[in-house]
Amino acid sequence: MSVNQIFKNNRIQISIDFHRLLIKSVLSFARLCLTSIKNTGHRFHEYRWINKLKKSAFICVYLCPILLLIACGQGETAVSAPTPTPLPTPIVPEKPTYVVAQGTVVNSLEFTGRVSPVLEQELFFRSDGFVGELFVQRGDTVQEGDVLAQLEISDLQNQLAQAQVALETAEIKLAQADQDRQDALAEAQISLEKIQLQLNQGGGNSNSANLVSAQIGLENAQQQLADAEYELQKSLDRDWEPETLRQQYERGVEQAQEALAIAQAQYNDALVGSGSSVLDRRLLEQDLALAELQIAQMERDVDPLLALDVERAQLDIEKIQTQIADAQLIAPFSGEILSIGVRPGSRAEAFSTVIVMAQPQNLEITAELGSEQLNEMSVEQPATITLRNRPEESFSGTVRQLPLAFSGGSSTVGNDDTRVRIQFDSPPANLALGELATVVIVLEEKENVLWLPPAALRTFQGRTFVVIEEATGQRRADVRLGIESEARVEILEGVEVGEVIIGE
Repeated sequence: MSVNQIFKNNRIQISIDFHRLLIKSVLSFARLCLTSIKNTGHRFHEYRWINKLKKSAFICVYLCPILLLIACGQGETAVSAPTPTPLPTPIVPEKPTYVVAQGTVVNSLEFTGRVSPVLEQELFFRSDGFVGELFVQRGDTVQEGDVLAQLEISDLQNQLAQAQVALETAEIKLAQADQDRQDALAEAQISLEKIQLQLNQGGGNSNSANLVSAQIGLENAQQQLADAEYELQKSLDRDWEPETLRQQYERGVEQAQEALAIAQAQYNDALVGSGSSVLDRRLLEQDLALAELQIAQMERDVDPLLALDVERAQLDIEKIQTQIADAQLIAPFSGEILSIGVRPGSRAEAFSTVIVMAQPQNLEITAELGSEQLNEMSVEQPATITLRNRPEESFSGTVRQLPLAFSGGSSTVGNDDTRVRIQFDSPPANLALGELATVVIVLEEKENVLWLPPAALRTFQGRTFVVIEEATGQRRADVRLGIESEARVEILEGVEVGEVIIGE
């Protein structure tokens, strides 16, 4: 500690002791005054000045210590107060200025994407359950149709086996019934042919022929008798005819009657001889009709109930197979397993992603964008792609796909794909899945136009204007804008090239 500091501390301590002694003296004097006033107050109570003296004494007793303490505090402060530092003069910042330039203004859309497969699909079970088996691992290569995973399906497999046995039984019954029908049909056809042969035998039945001949002779004799009687009657009606001629007609009638009697006798004999043959023929005709009816029935299909049993068994099998398919994940195409979200024994919910697989040979850039950006884009728009791990190179590409709501129905993948897909015109080598990339799409470009940076523009109540610095002062001028980008804004009218604009 320095000598000056010691001297200063001693001076402060002496001042404090002095003030304490002064306070004690004042307080003692005040108490003495109060005691004297109380002792002599009854002598001078008739005088008003005594009351004033009391009030003055009280004020002295209470205010003097306070004043002395304030004085002491000011004394200490006065001794130890530092010298104040003067405030610096504030510096008024200068406003930035900009010069109206002429050049190219480009309105572009820039976003970050990621290298992704062109063909990628999320696989899920179509029913709830516990994972029974997982047949693949991440990074495995699979072929289309491979079973990747399945739920616990032992009960379904047992049901499928039982349904297959029921189908085989129904098919056997149906096949046996069809074979029996075909055998019976063949026998009926043979019987029909035999009956037809018996009926078609022409000379095999002489009795039938005699009956027919006798019947014809009888009919001829009847006709001859009728003709003779007709001639005789005409002769009787002719009175002028000779008697000899009439007698000839009478003998003709007699001969015809005799011939008829003979023919009738012959027919009766033939009829008696052919009675059993007619009966047999009629029986054969009945057998023929019955055989034709049996054949018609057998040519129809087998019992429809047997066919329904087969169809019912097939439907049961299809139902169980559908349930098994819903409990299995089948590779929809040949590719690689990118991720697996379950393990054996874990619970899987229906339609929740379990496995993601893709074809890593064909890669492109995908990105999730907002509606404002998507409204500026269209399919087949040119794009420039820069990969983050090799920024010195740029690759050309085009917009291949937009989300369905912004693509006008041109989406070729599932309707639920919400990503923008940018394809390379010439894919670079050694692309890695998940690699980041910057995509720039030029929306509009103009050359040899006036432009200013956005900071040079001001707006107020819907007006867009600038403050132009001139030799005589500042002037406000309304401007009309064209293309706008983050760095440059096209000025269509309101300023001229080279003018100095004062910013805010």
